[in-house]
Amino acid sequence: MTELINPPFPGWPPLPAIALTNDIAVVTAVGNDVGFDNIYARQVIAFGHPGDIALGISTSGNSTNVLVSFEQAKKQGLLTVGLAGYDGGKTMRSPAVDFCILSPSDHIPRIQEAQATAYHALLEVIHAFLGAIDPTPTKENPNEHEIR
Repeated sequence: MTELINPPFPGWPPLPAIALTNDIAVVTAVGNDVGFDNIYARQVIAFGHPGDIALGISTSGNSTNVLVSFEQAKKQGLLTVGLAGYDGGKTMRSPAVDFCILSPSDHIPRIQEAQATAYHALLEVIHAFLGAIDPTPTKENPNEHEIR
């Protein structure tokens, strides 16, 4: 998420993003009080809005806390994108996951390298798409922007 907030290339604007792993007090409190399966879902409840994107990464594809957060995100109208390794596990088969990018390997370092590459490719797609949108509001509607 750092690259969304602090883009690595000139001309890429910072974008709003939250890494749900960053607030250790929240992770610990939710984990201790509600259970570690809910550490991300509770934050999705608090921060997620329809039209947002929930991105979850699981080497095995079977991380319960990530799967529970996808289910919550889907209930709240977020687009869900999973990155999974091995055969994709439960992430690949979950109806709560709109898109699952698979790194088909059983070697953890290769899975994680492939996931990092996929993540960076997604960043480029996001910025290419946003670069095609004129940031100047239209005269008819100040909340709309034209595609170039």
